[in-house]
This record gives sequence, C-alpha cells and structure tokens, in this order.
Amino acid sequence: MAASPGTELKRQIGLYAVTAITVGNIIGSGVFRAPFDVAHELPTLPLVLLAWVVGGVLSICGSLVLTELAVRSPKTGGLYVFIREGFGDAWAFTFGWANLWVIKPTVIASIVSVFALYFCQATGLGHAREFVVGAGAILLLTFVNWLGVKEGTRTQSLFTTAKLAGILVVCVLAFTLPSVHAPTAVAAAGSAGDAGHALGRALALAMIGILFAYDGWTDSTYVAGEVVNPQRNMPIAILGGTWLVVGVYLLTNLAYYHVLTPNEIATYHAVGSETMHRLLGDPGARALAVLVAVSTFGTTNGAILTGPRVTQAMAADGLLWKPLAALHPRRASPSLALWVQAVLSCVWLWAANGFEDVSGWFVTTSWLFYGVTTASIFVQRSREAKGQQPPASYRTPLHPLPAIVFLVVTAVIIYSDFSSSAPFKGTFIPRAMAGVLIAATGFPVFYLWRAGKRA
Repeated sequence: MAASPGTELKRQIGLYAVTAITVGNIIGSGVFRAPFDVAHELPTLPLVLLAWVVGGVLSICGSLVLTELAVRSPKTGGLYVFIREGFGDAWAFTFGWANLWVIKPTVIASIVSVFALYFCQATGLGHAREFVVGAGAILLLTFVNWLGVKEGTRTQSLFTTAKLAGILVVCVLAFTLPSVHAPTAVAAAGSAGDAGHALGRALALAMIGILFAYDGWTDSTYVAGEVVNPQRNMPIAILGGTWLVVGVYLLTNLAYYHVLTPNEIATYHAVGSETMHRLLGDPGARALAVLVAVSTFGTTNGAILTGPRVTQAMAADGLLWKPLAALHPRRASPSLALWVQAVLSCVWLWAANGFEDVSGWFVTTSWLFYGVTTASIFVQRSREAKGQQPPASYRTPLHPLPAIVFLVVTAVIIYSDFSSSAPFKGTFIPRAMAGVLIAATGFPVFYLWRAGKRA
C-alpha cells in the first residue's frame, strides 16, 4: 500500500547529517563505561584491543547487510521497511508495535537517564532532580525535532561534532600529560581477568558490553526516505560512520590504558572520569562528566529524531491509526508521532530506576528484530535471482558470510541477555522476556487491526 498524499517526508538530509546520526547514535555512554566490563574479562591491552576490533568487525558485518537493504529500499522507516519487504505486513507491524511501545521509549529513557545523572553531577543539582532533568531533556529535544528535520539534524551534527572533539581532547591529554593525581578511593571491585575464564569465554563475555557500545548503527536507516542521494550517501553514512567509531573506540582505549593499569580499569566503573581525575584532578573529572552529558544528550536527540519515522511510515502505509502519519503543515515533521514517543519515553523514565533497570527491556527485543532484518536479505536475494525484483546498486561483499556471522552474533547476544536478565518487579519474568512478550502482542493486534479494516 502506498503512502497517502500529505504524508511523504522530503529528502533534505545531507551526507554529514546522516553520518552524524550514525556516529552520534553509536557513541553515547558505552565508550566511557564499557572498558570497565571488558577489563574484568581480559587481562591485557592487546586482548582488549583485539576484542574491540572483533566487536567492530562484527558490527560492520551487520552494517554491510543493512547498507544493501537501505539501498534496495531507501524509504523512511528503516528496519520496518526492510522487514516488510522480506516477510510482509505481520512481521513489519510487530516490529513497529515493539518499536512504539518498548524499543524506542526504553532506549530514549535509558540514554537520557545517563545524561541526567552526569548533568546533575556536573551542575551539583543532586540525585533527586534526575527525573526532572531527564524528562525536560526529552521534551526539549522533541520540541526541537518538531520544529523540523533541519533543526533536528543540525542539533545532531552539533552534538556529534562536540562529542568527537571532546573525546579527541581526552585522548590528547592522556598521551601528553603526566598522571600526577592520586587514585580516587573506591572499594576494590576485582582485577582484570580474575574470574579465570578460558580465553574464548572471556572474549565472548567481553563482547556483550562491546557490542552494546557499538549499537545504534541501524538508526540512520530510519531516515533513509529523507536522505539526499541515498544510493551514494547511505553506504558512506552507515559503513563510514561505523568504521569511524571503531577508530574512536580503539584510540580511547589506548588513552585509558596509557594512564591507568588494567587492574585499575577493572576497578573503576567510570573509567573515563578516573582517567581525567588522574590527569587534572577534580576539575578533570567534572569536565569528563560534562563530556558524557554532551555525548548522551546528542544520542538522545538521535533516538528522538529517528524513532517516530517508523510510526509515521506504518500509519502512512495504513498499518496504524491514520493521524500518526500526519506531518506538520509547515514544518513537515511527524508531529503526533513525535509527541506520543515523548510521552511514552517519560513514562518509562519515571517507572525505571536508572540505566541498568530500563535497558534490560530493549536489548533482547532489539536484537531479535536485528536478526529478522538480517534474514530478509536472503529473501530479497532469492527474489532477485528469480527476476522478481531488480538487483541493488550496492551488494554486500562476500555474501552470505556477513549475514551468517551477524545472525550467529545475534543469537549469542539474545542468549546472553536472557540468561543474565533481572526479573520484572514482583514477578519471576526476566525483563528481556517481558519486552519480547510485549512485542509479541503485535501479531494478534495486527490481525485484529486488519480484520477491523476489512469490516
């Protein structure tokens, strides 16, 4: 079903802006917190760097597949479009349903909770103000994106540039300044590699945190229908942006290990903060808190910008309530979809108890649909071989190897998240399962929706 007149978004996002979405949505808080988790599993810098390279290569495998899908169907909606092209309306609706109720609101709530934590630390507002700060950020950035896609992408480009510049400054300081300040007093949290895992298992466990730090490379596809010259710009944004992040992560880890020992990195949750504290004392730690706040604020904007595109595309295709497809008559923004997302995100933020609590809801659900999306390339390649659809101008190198590798990674991530997921409050049901169950309600809702429309 084609989109209704008046619901088509305009192509006005350039190369830098869409690349900023890719880079900005990947780099959030992971680069500042994941090294702690990795150091617990891997005792030496070479192994740590190897793990980050492997994580980058695995993410690139997914990016290669996603790039071909985006070039085949350069439409607004991202994964929703790719799943629909491969497996039809029911699976596409279920993804969009999960994205509306669980995935994007919890992603936004989790990221903004980190922003609020560091913003309150940097400004001295205190823990009690974190919900107000987080909800205020959601509403402010929703308003910015309601003003129009240019305002949203300019904000994204600004904060992505700022976070990259800030990370570069941290790295330069780490390699040039002496570490003269005393360690921050903390309770010992163990030492690098103290669990005694076999190397393979240790790498697998380290990879969970690393792949979380790389997550977000799918987000630029949600605005593919608004990108100028998508056949050229989408591959550059997705692949180039992901490779750029790999380089940033390797450089940042080298900087951390230049200042701190492996055992120290395995002790301090806030590795970036401790690094800056060693170099510049308390002012350095406060500056790092500002950088994390800037980074997560930008990532929150990217999530707010991209999320409503799925809802809007579904409604334009007749798979959701029609008013959700409406664009503002002057600003051409998916206004109702934006504000619905904002409300749901604030509800999740209010109901959750920080990053760890809310993030447990979306990891398994997101990766489940990453797997479904990746599988759709086999369907589309099969149709192409039968002459049922034209060949794509971009084709995944070494196909089907990247798709198979990424599907294996997806299965490992889902299994690991299920096995470690904390139960939902007052129940024995893991949060990971609860998120999947909410997503699964999309199937009966879809068939009820279709039956109602036919009636």
